[in-house]
Amino acid sequence: MTQNNFYITTPIYYWNGVPHVGHFYSSLIANTIFKYHKISGKNARFTTGIDENSQKAVIEAEAAGMDIMDYLDSMAVEHTKVWDHFNFDYTDFIRTTEPRHHELVQKVLQKCFDKSDIYEGEYEWMYCVWCEAFKKDDDLVYLNIEQNKTFPIKQWVKETTNIIKICPDHLKKPDQIKEKNYFFKLSKYQTWMEEFYEANPNFVTPRFRFNEVIAFTERGLEDFSISRETNTFGIPLPFDHSQVTYVWFDALFNYYTSCVSSRGWDKNNENFTDESDMFPANLHVVGKDIIRFHAIFWPAMLASYFDLWEDKSGVIHYKTSDLEKLPDQILAGWFFTVDGQKMSKSLWNVIEPVDYSQQYSKELLSLYILSWFPIGNDGDYDRTDAIRTYNAKLANNLWNLVNRVVVLSLKLDHKLWAGIQDFVNLSWEDYWPKMKELFPESAEAILESYANFEIVKQSMASYDLKKALDTIFMMLDDLNKFTDSEAPWTLLKTDLEKAEIILYIIARRLVMVGFELYPFFPEKMAQMFEKFGLEKYDEILEQWNLEQLQKTTPEFNITEKWENLFDRFDI
Repeated sequence: MTQNNFYITTPIYYWNGVPHVGHFYSSLIANTIFKYHKISGKNARFTTGIDENSQKAVIEAEAAGMDIMDYLDSMAVEHTKVWDHFNFDYTDFIRTTEPRHHELVQKVLQKCFDKSDIYEGEYEWMYCVWCEAFKKDDDLVYLNIEQNKTFPIKQWVKETTNIIKICPDHLKKPDQIKEKNYFFKLSKYQTWMEEFYEANPNFVTPRFRFNEVIAFTERGLEDFSISRETNTFGIPLPFDHSQVTYVWFDALFNYYTSCVSSRGWDKNNENFTDESDMFPANLHVVGKDIIRFHAIFWPAMLASYFDLWEDKSGVIHYKTSDLEKLPDQILAGWFFTVDGQKMSKSLWNVIEPVDYSQQYSKELLSLYILSWFPIGNDGDYDRTDAIRTYNAKLANNLWNLVNRVVVLSLKLDHKLWAGIQDFVNLSWEDYWPKMKELFPESAEAILESYANFEIVKQSMASYDLKKALDTIFMMLDDLNKFTDSEAPWTLLKTDLEKAEIILYIIARRLVMVGFELYPFFPEKMAQMFEKFGLEKYDEILEQWNLEQLQKTTPEFNITEKWENLFDRFDI
């Protein structure tokens, strides 16, 4: 991984069903962060995909009367339709049924087996086929069949034949399984893991999620099964073809496959090249329900494959150089309710991203999710408040200001700002004295607000998207106050030059804000640049050239009134 590379991933989502708003949240975060680094000049990569090697895929395909791969192909199309609807700029969509992934996983398995980090054993546990996960008692709940009520396993309930143990997510009784499996020696890396966490205190964000991972690890790591004897669909173990690879040892290595067999920043490219220098990831965006797999299993598996350890008296220890092959950070997302209730089709409150964005707008959904909840915390999606937030921040704050500039500029008799070239071309040293002369009461406030651009930069670098958005809209609030106090609509009748200068200041600031908002709302910001007469600004940004535009003095050319960029919605 080189300093100018930036590699971000979503989880690879389960193949079944159309992506819901939880999947959308992870992908939205990843796409926004990716866009920011891309326009900032980084060699940025963004991968997503689907996890297909599943026995339940076979069950569903048979129920649909379809060939398994035809069935999975159809499900892959449904996933990409959602991401393409939102114009998510992923550079690779990986499927775990692809030959490039099979080859990589078998290579990894063989190497880990050869060094005895994988061994044969017998496994007896409860297994939920729908979660594709082995379950302990603590993972299950009691179900009272007569009352149709569930109780935590830890809660005492009277022994009765009417109570069974079920998976809380799927409300199904797990299978009791006893079979020959192969296991990964996770316990071998107990000390290594603890030392790795201590040396990398920001490995998982937010911190309280990392504390949960650390506490779990300190209770003692157990070896885990990496194969299934009874599955018929998946990646065969290279050293025992009677077994197929169990989901996590298969799925997690997708992040490596997409670098070793890279599409080279073109999601449609089938000519794969080796771009291993992009690995490891700078950031994995995951849901909190799979944080343990990414923060515990994944580092240990990489440590095994890449020999990231040193042996001291039979104990495996972490060393600083190991970080070269380990991800920088894992960002754990949240779960949320809708209007104070858990999402449920029976309550008609499930938010389907595409349908919802078509009813309102893509920007409404994105704005509320990213600006209302700090990443990592659970929250409630209040649909009424989402509309209010959109109306206030985008329709009223941003669009109202843009519209003022457009309408007032069209009232000028000559080409916009042609009469103030001396002001436009002022050096930075001369700019502020002129500002203080023209606007003695508001110049200092404008100067101070420039510091907010640095806050936005720092927030984006630390993945605090909420703080970045809050800061941007605070700048727009200040710009609206400046506009109201200077009243250019009045000055157009009394002091044309000063009115033009005010409009130029506002427009120039809006372009700067547009650069900051581009990773969040690329389509709308591209339209804003175009309507300002700033042609190909979006193309230049997409070619990794934000710095070029920041140094360019924009030549505004507003020729017509626009249709609304952001329509208001009734509540």
